[in-house]
Amino acid sequence: MASSSDKKLCEGLEHLRLADKCMKTSFFKWKPDLDGAADEYAKAATAFKNAKALEQAKESYIKAAETQKAMNSPFHAAKSYEQAGLLCKENKEYDNAVKLMELAALMFQEHGTPDTAALCLEKAAKMVEQVHPGKAIMLYKKACEVGECEDRPRQSAEAIGKAARLLVKENRFDEAIECLKKEIGYYAEVEGYAQIRKLVMGIILIHLHQEDFVAADQFFRSALSFPEFGYSEEGGVLQDLLKAYDDGDDDAVRTTLSLPLFKYMDNSFSKLARDMKVPIGLGGGSGSKSPMGTNSSSGPAEDNEDEFPDGLC
Repeated sequence: MASSSDKKLCEGLEHLRLADKCMKTSFFKWKPDLDGAADEYAKAATAFKNAKALEQAKESYIKAAETQKAMNSPFHAAKSYEQAGLLCKENKEYDNAVKLMELAALMFQEHGTPDTAALCLEKAAKMVEQVHPGKAIMLYKKACEVGECEDRPRQSAEAIGKAARLLVKENRFDEAIECLKKEIGYYAEVEGYAQIRKLVMGIILIHLHQEDFVAADQFFRSALSFPEFGYSEEGGVLQDLLKAYDDGDDDAVRTTLSLPLFKYMDNSFSKLARDMKVPIGLGGGSGSKSPMGTNSSSGPAEDNEDEFPDGLC
């Protein structure tokens, strides 16, 4: 007695036969029956999928997509390409999966549903984050561009933010900072100031991780232009962190970084906070003023008796 899987396999083959019949022309049938063929290809794909014949299911979905595309039905073509891409992922054919998901996104855009197109690209990026992080970053950036073209700043912010966090994990810090600044720009458009404060924290952590106090301090000062940032909890702890770092006070740095605001950040940033090291002998050696506006030198008071109160010689 044939198993359920064998029955489904035979069912899929029969639907393929009917699809091929729909595509044939003759003396009395000048045009192929695209609608009928697309329906049969889709049914074949479902049958093969249920039979666990994933390769045949994928090929059937692709044929369905190509037929639907020829029918000028981009939405249905997009759904078929997407299903084919998901099957490739199951087979660990990641390159083919990404290619098919990009085709699906293109069809969604053509249909006039850019939000679905962006989500499709993000889904593709998620597929390959672990195996091809560079490709995932590229896909997140493409999703961001789709949102930007359609004037959807919040959607763009979410996509570029995912790229930024992956760049941090990959230690591509300069690129990460650029993406985070773009994310801030998108949130500024929608007055998402709570999100902006968290992003400012992330950028300053990256600068300090790179032992670039000057860049961190300058960015903190520029962030003071955001509404209420200077009076926020984030602004206060960042001020404490920068002063402790500039003073070379490792204990104070560790105490500040152990606060919940840092501890419960996204994993990529909380790891930077956990691994932060204050350069030995920093002790205000940057020569800059701390963000609190006082001289950061830790030298004896008598060494500075000829200086003006504001720290300028």
